[in-house]
Amino acid sequence: MTPINNKQSLRALIRKRRRALSGPARRKAAKALLERLRELEGFMGAETVGMYLASDGEIDLGPTMAWCWENRITTCVPVMGEDDRVLSFAAMDRDTPLAANRFGILEPRTGDGEGMDAGALDILLMPLVAFDVRGNRLGMGGGFYDTTLRANREAGRPQPVLAGVAHEIQRIERIDADPWDMPLDVAVTDVAIHRFANTAIAAGASSSA
Repeated sequence: MTPINNKQSLRALIRKRRRALSGPARRKAAKALLERLRELEGFMGAETVGMYLASDGEIDLGPTMAWCWENRITTCVPVMGEDDRVLSFAAMDRDTPLAANRFGILEPRTGDGEGMDAGALDILLMPLVAFDVRGNRLGMGGGFYDTTLRANREAGRPQPVLAGVAHEIQRIERIDADPWDMPLDVAVTDVAIHRFANTAIAAGASSSA
């Protein structure tokens, strides 16, 4: 793995890399991700799981959502507010109507006050552009997840297990983190579970398929 310090260049490189994956490779990775998640204690013991609707080559959580619905695990996805960068989370099932937000990302149609805060989640499966060996996460640059999780912590609410999910090709050696970046507890890919030191579920070594 080669470190790249410029975040803009890094985003462009990794986004191009994941978008280049073929359809069969993406479907295989999505199924493999579910198997890795089922090996993760923070996921298997959860009652409410935060997820996302994939775009831009992100690893697909479709099989994971379907498994959660079959096992009566509440599945929530982020909903953007109008005035700030704090996300709320709305429960979703197969019949939930969706609409594109201002970034063109699908999210549940909700009324005012219908979303829950991050503190209601047991584990949050977070999209990312890249992650490194220390648990630093590089997102798309909007700061929505970092702002949301920081606000949740400052409000004194419980913090969910922060699990980045990605293709293994999104793992790199080093990301230069900023002070406001929220580190991951664990990263789960189609190949392995990567646990990070000094986090909520750090016990145990990284496991691979």
